[in-house]
Amino acid sequence: MRTRLTIGISLLPLLFFCLCFSIIGCVTKNPGQEILTDKSTFLSHLDTLQARYDLTSTLKTKEMRVTIQEADQEPDELRELLWYKKTDDGANLLHIQALGAFNDPRAVAIANRDQFLLVLVEEQEGYLGELSDGVLRKIFGIDLRVSDVLSAIFANPFLDGRTEKIKVKGSGNKFIVTRPGVEVGHTETIVMLIHGNEPQITEWRIVDEQGVLQQSAFFSDYRVVDGILRPHKVEIQRAPEQTRVVVKIGRVELNGEIKDSKFELDPIINSGIEILPFSELPALDDS
Repeated sequence: MRTRLTIGISLLPLLFFCLCFSIIGCVTKNPGQEILTDKSTFLSHLDTLQARYDLTSTLKTKEMRVTIQEADQEPDELRELLWYKKTDDGANLLHIQALGAFNDPRAVAIANRDQFLLVLVEEQEGYLGELSDGVLRKIFGIDLRVSDVLSAIFANPFLDGRTEKIKVKGSGNKFIVTRPGVEVGHTETIVMLIHGNEPQITEWRIVDEQGVLQQSAFFSDYRVVDGILRPHKVEIQRAPEQTRVVVKIGRVELNGEIKDSKFELDPIINSGIEILPFSELPALDDS
């Protein structure tokens, strides 16, 4: 249904940022200036990206707009809120709300350790199950990995640890990184710019074995928030689905107090809303 599809895609960028598998075209290069780079220089910038994650225990967006355009249809715009918390034992908790005209939640998604709850408020129905790659694939209609959640929030494609087979080229303050994709035959291209010794991931593209673009992401409007540099605009393009998503974050708060109750599932499960297993979730379509 159109409602579910719209909600699903609007939540996609929030679960995604590190999924950017494939895109159209290739990264602009200047063969006269680009040389193979000593990986030690590049890896020091990866340490900086990792430190941003390590130093962030909570994240809360106070103002966020998501614009979604599917093929030749008119774009939809949603306002959303996101809460993220890293627990003392290293677990990651996530709560996302898509808001209506009067700031009323239209949809709620909560990931609490290995459990995932998706609630469509207007329909008064929800879906609950184990947080797995298969569940995300069914909800959003594309291949998503659970590990992509963190990469999405922190705009860091390297949080999954896949750095062994990277190839790095550098030209001044610009690094272009290629590595094998998660899918066999896929190739990822990641662009990192350095400003004032601070790395910024600006592009992330992945193509299939035929060189066909599957997905791209562009990160921009970097600002320092509570001492940590973060992008405030992300544009995601999914070539196979002809979908374009733009996320603009107006205000974000880092390392503030967020109570564990924000991520509890029982209050919603026991609220009278019909809760079904994800196996009962209808296939997404435009009908």
